[in-house]
Amino acid sequence: MNINGTRFRQNQLFKQLIQKSNSNKSLLEAQLRKDNMTADNKRDSFIRSSVVSSETYTPSIKRNYISQDILIDMNSGKYMIQNGNVVECNGNRFTVDQIPQIDGTNLKEIRAKNNVMDFGSNNYFKYISADGKEHLLYSSKKNGIGSILSEDFRGVPYDKTLQRYASFWKYMMSKDPVYMNLDFTNQEIKAYLNEAGIKQGFFTMKMGGMEATQFYSASKNDAIVQSKERYDEQYEALTSTFHLLSNYAPGDVFKVSGKEYILSESHTLDIPYGEDIFDIEYPKNYWYGRRIN
Repeated sequence: MNINGTRFRQNQLFKQLIQKSNSNKSLLEAQLRKDNMTADNKRDSFIRSSVVSSETYTPSIKRNYISQDILIDMNSGKYMIQNGNVVECNGNRFTVDQIPQIDGTNLKEIRAKNNVMDFGSNNYFKYISADGKEHLLYSSKKNGIGSILSEDFRGVPYDKTLQRYASFWKYMMSKDPVYMNLDFTNQEIKAYLNEAGIKQGFFTMKMGGMEATQFYSASKNDAIVQSKERYDEQYEALTSTFHLLSNYAPGDVFKVSGKEYILSESHTLDIPYGEDIFDIEYPKNYWYGRRIN
C-alpha cells in the first residue's frame, strides 16, 4: 500500500472542504448584508398619500417637510389630532419636526385701503407692534385671524401681544362692537385703528369669509366704535322722526361733529348721512331734554 499517496489525497480532500465552507460563509454574509439593506430601505421609504398629492413621511425620516397643501390644511383648521410627536391632519400623518417654520421676511402688514381692512382668507401676514417686534398671524376662512397653528405645534411660545391684536379685530367683526370697551380702552382702540390707517367714519372689515361695517366716531361721551345698524337707528331718530327730539323747540341749535344744525318744525335735523352723529352737542339751555330758562 502506498501510504504517502493516500495521505496526499486525504489532504487534498480536506482542503477542498475547507475552501467550500469559506465560500458558503461568504455567500451567507453577502446575503445578510443584502437583506439588511432591503430592511433599511423599507423603514425609510415614502408612503404616497391618496388624500393630498404629496408624500406622508414615516417617523424615521428627519427634516423632510410636509407639503404646502398639508400646511394650509393645518392652519385653516382642518381636523387634527396629536399623539406625542406624531400629528395627523386630514388623513396625513407626520412628525412635529417635519412642520416647516413660517418665514416672516416677505409677509406683509395688513393696512386699510379706502377704509377697508381686508385680512383675506387662508392668508399669512404680520403685525409689527409699537416696540418694533414682528408677530406672524394667519387669516383662516373658518376661524378668522389668530396665531399660526403650525407654529403652535412646533412649540413657538405663547405671544400675548399677538393674541390681543387678534382679539381686537375679531371684536370689530361682531354685530355690536361697543362691548369691546370691556377689554380695550378708547385710547387703545384709537391706537389700533390709526395704526391700520382707518379714518373716522364708516369702515369695512373683511376676515376669512366674513364682512362687517362699523362706524369710527370722535365722540367724547360714547363708544368710539359703533355698528352700522346702531348708526342707522340713531340717524333715523334724528332726521326722520320727532320722538328723540320732541322735547326740544323748533329753532334750537344742535352741533354734530362741530357743525350747527337747527331743529325743524317737525322736530328733525337735516344731517347728511355719514356725519358723525355720535359726536353731538345738545342745546346748552336744556337739562335732560327740558328747557331750564
